[in-house]
Amino acid sequence: MVKLRYFIAIFLSIWACVAQAQTEEQLRKALQKSTDKTSHLQARLHLLSFLEQTNKATWIKELELIEEQSLAYPKKNDQNIIVLLLCEKALYLGATREAAEIFQSNLKSYVFADRQLEWRRKLLAYAFGVEQNDLSFKNLLSHSRRFLKNKETAQLYQIQAAKYLALGQIDSALVFSDQAVQIAKRSVGSWTLINALQAQAEVLWQANLLDQAVQRSIFSLQLAEEAQLPYFKIRPLILIAAISLEVGNVEQTLAYAKRAQNLANKFQDELYLGFTSLILSEHYLQAQQTTRAQNSLNYALAYFRKINNLEALNRAMLCQASIVDALNQDANIYFLELEKFLPTSTHTTLSDKFHLEYGKYFLKKKQFGLAEKHFKAVLDHIKSSDQIRPQIAVAFALLAKIEAQKGNLNAAMKYQQAYSDWLAKSPVWRSAARIEEMTSSNLREERERLIDFQRASIEKAQKERKIIELQKDRQLFISIIFIVAIIFGVVIFILRIQQNRIKQEQREAELSQTLLRTQMNPHFVFNAMSVIQSYIYENDPEKSSQFLVKFSRLMRLILENSPKEFIPIELEIEILDKYLATQKMRFENRFEYTLDISDDLLFNKAMVPPMITQPFIENAIEHGQLHTVENGHIIVQMRADGQSLLLKIEDNGVGRKKSQKTKKIRTHKSMAIDITRERIEIINKKYKFNGSLVFDDLNKEEQTGTVVKLVLPLRYEDSI
Repeated sequence: MVKLRYFIAIFLSIWACVAQAQTEEQLRKALQKSTDKTSHLQARLHLLSFLEQTNKATWIKELELIEEQSLAYPKKNDQNIIVLLLCEKALYLGATREAAEIFQSNLKSYVFADRQLEWRRKLLAYAFGVEQNDLSFKNLLSHSRRFLKNKETAQLYQIQAAKYLALGQIDSALVFSDQAVQIAKRSVGSWTLINALQAQAEVLWQANLLDQAVQRSIFSLQLAEEAQLPYFKIRPLILIAAISLEVGNVEQTLAYAKRAQNLANKFQDELYLGFTSLILSEHYLQAQQTTRAQNSLNYALAYFRKINNLEALNRAMLCQASIVDALNQDANIYFLELEKFLPTSTHTTLSDKFHLEYGKYFLKKKQFGLAEKHFKAVLDHIKSSDQIRPQIAVAFALLAKIEAQKGNLNAAMKYQQAYSDWLAKSPVWRSAARIEEMTSSNLREERERLIDFQRASIEKAQKERKIIELQKDRQLFISIIFIVAIIFGVVIFILRIQQNRIKQEQREAELSQTLLRTQMNPHFVFNAMSVIQSYIYENDPEKSSQFLVKFSRLMRLILENSPKEFIPIELEIEILDKYLATQKMRFENRFEYTLDISDDLLFNKAMVPPMITQPFIENAIEHGQLHTVENGHIIVQMRADGQSLLLKIEDNGVGRKKSQKTKKIRTHKSMAIDITRERIEIINKKYKFNGSLVFDDLNKEEQTGTVVKLVLPLRYEDSI
């Protein structure tokens, strides 16, 4: 099977449908305005094309959303478009088997009427090696030149380069990747050229031309920066970090991997975060920082397993095996699992690293036969074009060590000589030096560009300030006119505010007077006088005097404090206590009451609107018929909740439903509740608060008892 891994990034990172110069916001608005499902899907395709050219992480999220909503598109063609998108997504994420299965099951024999969609389907078929007469490279190239644009032609050349690379035809792969770059240069915009350069860099890497691969990566990195496409800096940064890791440039590996990781975090790209985590883990492992290596590897393992990217997952598993072995734990279970996967993998570098690490594992255990077997496998499997890879030198050195320990000095000298010859002939170390020079130079230039950008920003700001100062001088006369107009408007506005304030104060004063008259319920006064009269007739001066003292004190407190907006909570408690005590004496102690006030309100000297709870206490006694209920009880609670004051009046009376049936409630015309609501509304407006008044049954099943909840702004004495 064709080595699909090499053109996973090539295929989909280049592809884009025809998208207008629109912003993501405009495309999303067009998506919202679509009327039917087919036009809605077409609008989504335009959005996906834009996202491919700006942020592939958002592109993935949009595809996941389409997958979730796929059942909303009932037409067969729409369903096949979604299947095409999911196939491309799986291929981009590295789930090549899954992508191939999706294509074979749904798209192999289907033909799209839309030319662009059919081109994408044909490219997938060509990538998967589906045998069709019209899928030869020449036919596809002729079609792209006749009907499509340069970016599609460049894409085809890149895929063909990847095919030749997979077949080991390095020269052809290099020629086609270079042709892809030349064609991309003629394409509109920088995005196609950036992707072509990045793809060419990866071909050069696989062809072991490491310094050229880094050079192309730096070029595409700079081009992405000039084109203000920061997302497309991640891919070359990762490649530079991977090559630096391979040639042993420690500082450059860490610097470029961290830059890639920061950008991936910024764009929330999980795929690139997975690769940067893996590179950093391998870097930390080489530096013998096993804890940091494991912490970095955990994310890569979990994500690659989630997206079913087997190549990347097994590379991470190999790193995991090396970490476990470095911790002197048994890593054999990981090596055995990797050994099962290798026959299905076309990634020779992964195979070489596996045999090298597995050989080291057996060498550490002094199992020389098995170690020698795996080290020789490295030499047998590496192609002649791969002889510059550092793995071969390590294999020669370790084989020499094994033969020396076995006493085979001639064989040891043979391997040692091969190791020396490799050091003398291999361009790796020379490439490493050139790569270090290029990457370090690019980092310096990046810092210099940042300094230049900051300097230019400062100069621009200074010029803008000078322009503003000149404009101020020229517009002085106009400014004076505007200032006069503003002052005139402010005066009118202040007068209007004063008028509104006067009206509000008048309304509050009227409400206070109405509340004062309403709160001193004539029924209560009349009943209180009747109680005093009954005590006098019964010749009970002690009770008469006691009731009269409490009643007179209560009336004085109410008359003194009713006009005030807020009173101290201690005074409110005293008023309520006197009121409830008077009512309790009136009904001959046939109910109890509890005032439950939190200590923090008392300690902080909280303020409350006067007699705000009295109408509801009166209703509880009068209409709740507490004197007729066994163990009648009223509970008044006051609590602080953030910036809110919570008041709750709870009674176990007959309930609202039963009390409404009595003649008393039918004939009673009280304005107390309406006035309380109006008081809360005025407080809300004045203090920009969201106070409320809520009624509920204490026993919801039997509809007995009543709970009244008030929410008011929490005020303190020092803030009034």
